Amino acid sequence: MADLIEKDQEIALKNDGSPTKRFIRNESDRPNLESPLGRIPIIDLSYVESKDLDQRQVEDSKLKSASSFWGLFQVIGHGIPTSLMDEVRNVQRLFFKLPPKEKQNYTIADSKIYEFKEGYGSDPVLSDEQILDWNDKLYLNVHPEEGRKMDLWPQNPESFKEKMFEFNEKVMIIMDEIFKAVARSLGLDEFYFVNNGIKGLITWRFNYYPLCSKADLILGMKPHSDATSITIILQDDQVSGLEVFNDEFGWVKVPIRPDALVVILGDEIQIMTNGQYKNVLHKVVTNSEKERISLSMFVHSNLQNVLGPIDELIEDGKPKLYKTTTVKNYQDGVMANFANGKYSIDAIRV
Repeated sequence: MADLIEKDQEIALKNDGSPTKRFIRNESDRPNLESPLGRIPIIDLSYVESKDLDQRQVEDSKLKSASSFWGLFQVIGHGIPTSLMDEVRNVQRLFFKLPPKEKQNYTIADSKIYEFKEGYGSDPVLSDEQILDWNDKLYLNVHPEEGRKMDLWPQNPESFKEKMFEFNEKVMIIMDEIFKAVARSLGLDEFYFVNNGIKGLITWRFNYYPLCSKADLILGMKPHSDATSITIILQDDQVSGLEVFNDEFGWVKVPIRPDALVVILGDEIQIMTNGQYKNVLHKVVTNSEKERISLSMFVHSNLQNVLGPIDELIEDGKPKLYKTTTVKNYQDGVMANFANGKYSIDAIRV
């Protein structure tokens, strides 16, 4: 089955924000719009390169605690001006406000439905029974540069490419600092991840969640973990929607902090650390009064990389929790699992 011809934004506009029955979740899966606000840890990256080693150890310790208990954290002190973050958000909003016909210029029509396709659209529909997520997206390959399909990068707004290139340069630096901090917190050489191809493929997903008059019946995005090493998220600065699951607190809202980036740990990190650090189950709820945007930056290791627990991180007396495979083999089944609400990491548990 091909992608939906009519996008969620168009459905929302036509039906005064009311979803069709294909979006209505089963009663047990419907969101609680009154989920509590989570106290998500905040890591100050400005100390990463500091000569104040005591303060750096404090931040690394906070990162270690956040990674093992939450599977995510927010970062400040990253060096990206708030003005640039606001410009990226604004350019994204302008793109999704373009007429449907113009946005369709950035859509790829092909038969490969078991993958996240580049360009503008909705997630693939793999079966008539699939309950759909209430979002549209623009999905682009960003790194390596030779993998970019520039014909899919919007020409309107005119500043789209300029702002995204500027933002990407800064985010790439932040990624390295995060990976070095994660390595240090695990007792590894700080360049362990950086030197082993952990930034093999980076894709960006610009998310648009139309307002929905029945927000209590649908989800902007179903519960899932990311099949990444990490995912960095630039949240909407006005409308909340991202929720994460914690074993102790259940589902909680991720607070909005306009100057912060959200860092979500993915399946790769949980596998490589043999469960010491957690991926995090997350979902998106919609809003009955306001539309919402976000930008998710997915970081995948090189497809040829071996994916399995790192020998140095196998604790005495504890077995390996995951089978060893390759990143490519792991990625091959991700789209089908996501569409069907399954978790890819379950397939390689020992």
